[in-house]
Amino acid sequence: MTDFIDRAILIGLGLEKKIKELVGELQRLGEKEVKTGKEGEGLTPKKRLENMIVEESMNLVKELLSTLRSGKERLEEEVVDFSQRFVERLNLATKEDIDVIKEMARVAREKVDAIEKKIEELEHKGRKK
Repeated sequence: MTDFIDRAILIGLGLEKKIKELVGELQRLGEKEVKTGKEGEGLTPKKRLENMIVEESMNLVKELLSTLRSGKERLEEEVVDFSQRFVERLNLATKEDIDVIKEMARVAREKVDAIEKKIEELEHKGRKK
């Protein structure tokens, strides 16, 4: 269980590091744009910077979502793997085992009902004699 938690924490730390790197890159690009004061496509440097920040933010969000999806998949795999190992260690019955037991109980109940009916018939015949 601690291994699972450690992995989840490492995934979170990796995301945090990546986000910090991207934010730092955005800051550097913004500072560079302001210093150069380039006029592109008739936009002011401020507008170009805003557009670039929006584009970079969208890319960041897309990358973050992709990373989160892969992290989620790995986390789900870890949870399933851990759960299976935990159940195996406890030697718990599986769903298939329980289904077999239910079927056995149903068959046994039918046999008991048939035996009880037969006993009632025999008792009834015994009273008539």
